[in-house]
Amino acid sequence: MTDQPPPHHSPYGQPPGAPPPPGYGQEAPGYEQGAPGYGQGAPGYGQQYDPRWGYGPPGVPYGPGTQTTGEDTTWAMMSYLGTLIIGFLAPLIIYFVKRRESAFTRFHAAQALNYQLTILIHLLAVLAVCAPLAIITENPVFLVPLIPVYLIDGFGQWVFLILGAVKAGKGAYYRFPTFFCFRMVR
Repeated sequence: MTDQPPPHHSPYGQPPGAPPPPGYGQEAPGYEQGAPGYGQGAPGYGQQYDPRWGYGPPGVPYGPGTQTTGEDTTWAMMSYLGTLIIGFLAPLIIYFVKRRESAFTRFHAAQALNYQLTILIHLLAVLAVCAPLAIITENPVFLVPLIPVYLIDGFGQWVFLILGAVKAGKGAYYRFPTFFCFRMVR
């Protein structure tokens, strides 16, 4: 009995742990090390990236794009503050007029419009549940659940619209929490 494994007869090449066949890792005949055109960059293009380190230097990171102008921040603020005066029409008009001119204004107008549509969905959902019950039973007490929903949405409207207007005035992007603002318009 020996301490060595039995001989390996594999149809797929060398047994595990065996040295590579002769000539493995050597260059093919006719190709010399440092052939012209490889390894050195063209003159005038600066230092080339060392190929030993992967695929190349890291690219330029994405930035916020162009700086916002005073007009952009004003229109973005008006998309929030206008909802307190004329409702969803202010962000809707600003969105359609300014959406191709400024990504910043489009973002904030869409954000304000999405918020108004979300409030409408909240109120219509509660109304769809409460109104039929009030009509069928001829008892308006079933409309009472509308009161807290209306108060919460009204309070949230003031808080989020003022917060959005302040962020827009500072030139910052601000996204409302998803529960309070479903992203329908982008």
